[in-house]
This record gives sequence, C-alpha cells and structure tokens, in this order.
Amino acid sequence: MTTPVYQWQPTTLEIAARAGIDPADVVRFDHNTSPATVDWAGDAAAKVASGLNEYPGADYRPLRDAIAAYTDTDPDQVVPGAGADELILLTAGAFLPTGGTAVSAPPTYTLYAVATGQRDATLVEVPRRPFDFGFNVEALKEASRTANLIWLCVPNNPTGHRDPDDEIRAIIESTSAIVVLDGAYAEFTGDRWSAWLDEYPNLVVLGTMSKAFALAGARVGYSLSSPTLAAELHRRRPPGSISTLSAALAERALAEPHWAAANVEGIAAQRDSLAGRLSEFGFEMSTTVTNFVLARVGPGARDLAETLMWEDGIVVRSFPQAHTLTFYLRFTVRSPSENDRLIATLSRRLP
Repeated sequence: MTTPVYQWQPTTLEIAARAGIDPADVVRFDHNTSPATVDWAGDAAAKVASGLNEYPGADYRPLRDAIAAYTDTDPDQVVPGAGADELILLTAGAFLPTGGTAVSAPPTYTLYAVATGQRDATLVEVPRRPFDFGFNVEALKEASRTANLIWLCVPNNPTGHRDPDDEIRAIIESTSAIVVLDGAYAEFTGDRWSAWLDEYPNLVVLGTMSKAFALAGARVGYSLSSPTLAAELHRRRPPGSISTLSAALAERALAEPHWAAANVEGIAAQRDSLAGRLSEFGFEMSTTVTNFVLARVGPGARDLAETLMWEDGIVVRSFPQAHTLTFYLRFTVRSPSENDRLIATLSRRLP
C-alpha cells in the first residue's frame, strides 16, 4: 500500500515572496497556534545555554516530573516527545503491528493515517455524522472490536467540537485494542484524563505544550498511560529528541499553569467574537470549543483560500477536493488586530 504523506502549507517566506509583502505581514490562520507569546522564554533559555554542548538527560526526569504534577499522574506514566506528533508515531510503532488494523473517525487529524500507513496497516475509517460531526458510535464500536489500535481526537481537529464522555467510554469499553486519545486541545475544555487511566489500562492520552501554553516552536508533547504501556513507548523513544532548550521552556511553562488558563480564556472570548463576525458573511459556523473555528463557505472555499494566501498574505486551512470538508475553511483564532485584518480582507474579497 502507499503510505499517506502529510501535506504542508507553503512557508511564510514563500507566501511573502509571492504576495510581495514583508514576512512579518503574513498571518497564519492555519496552524492552530497561540496568538500570545511567553515573555520569559529568553531568560529561561539563557539559563541552560551554557550546557548546550552536552546532550539532554535521556530520561527527561525533571520534565516528566513537571508533566506528572500538572496532569495528576505519576512520572512513570509519562513519556515525553518532540510534540504530540512524535508520540502519535511512537504509539503506532509500539501498538500497531505491521499489517494490523487501526480505526479512526474522519474528518480528523491526518497524521493518524500517516502513522497507520507507516506500519503498512489497514486504516478503517468510520465517518463522523455530517454537519454536527459527532461519532457514529455503534459503527465505531463494531469496527473497534477487532482492531489493534483506535485513534480518537478529543476535542476533534479539524471540526472543533468535543464528543460526550459516554460515547468515548462506549468506544473504549467495546475493544481490547489500545485507544489513543489525542487531547491536544484538552485545556480548552478543562479535560483531566488521569482518572480514566485507572479505569482503562488500554488507554493512552496525548498532550502538548503547543496550544494553550504557546510553545509550538519548542515541540514538546507527552503521553499519559499505565506504567506498562509507558514502558513500551520508552523502549522506542529516541534518547534525545527534545532539546535541552525545549525541555527547559516546557518545565518553566508547566510551573505556571495559570498563564495557560488565562491564555485559553482570552482565546475563547476572541473565538466567539470571530465566529459571530464570520457568520455575517453567510458562512455556516460549526460549534467549536477549541482555538479555531470551522466555517462552511461553499463551493468557492478553496479558491477563496488561495486568493487570501497568495494575494493578501492571510493563510487559512482549506481541504482537498473530494474531502468531507472541501466546502469548509478553518480559521485559527488570532489576536484582535489580526482577526480585524481577516474580516476587513474578507469584506473586500467577498461580494
């Protein structure tokens, strides 16, 4: 079989050159990153800069301790990685046999298909319901009974909604497979998964420092699971995929969770405002609890995205032809001024 390839958007420098603008004037509404930045990053990096001639400690114990304290787990349940993306690939390598079967519920994060393909495994896709994008629970339960690994994104990317606990539990309880619950946006819903790990020994929860904590460039993620599953992941983890600088930044951020909470609160307020303003263009807005909004724009969605990117330096997330979301665009919530620029540009571009 052909392994799927993750499709990257053009870089900021490429877009700026073609649009004839300064790279600083390109606004990324496509990456689901934080509009706010941490002001202490330089000081935190300076404290460890003198040790950059050495490798980081391979067990990352200080980072694991910080993650465990933040997530109400034990350090032996924590596996750090270079973003949640590395943990997605590690879980596939650890728990999805070559030629095995994985299950997902599209539209969802495309890296699950990439990770499955790298294992030369079969991906059984159980599409979400149209329009509200909820789980097709009975079909997911049926597909999960004979699978090796289940991919669940909660809240879901790119739709932005949060599936109910009872449906998530029903899927986990229907299978003996490893269930990977990607909680990259957990801070936006206040989800705390530690108690679930005691209930479900087949559950692996993923987290990240990229969203609420505004450290996407540091590339730090983690998994939470039983110590037994964590040990399997540790066996496959590279000894130094997280840099000393990145680990230090993550440890500092985890010591100040109130900053992330305030960031989430501010983003949520801007999200609701942005969704309302986009709806005034006639877009159908999906319910979202994350740091992005999903809008049904219509047949011209992809053309509009191309125009915004190459002529205005505004990058939004579009979807391939024949995709469930071909007529949709996804907009990351940015700063008030950047959101204003988006709305002004759409007002100029749309009839």
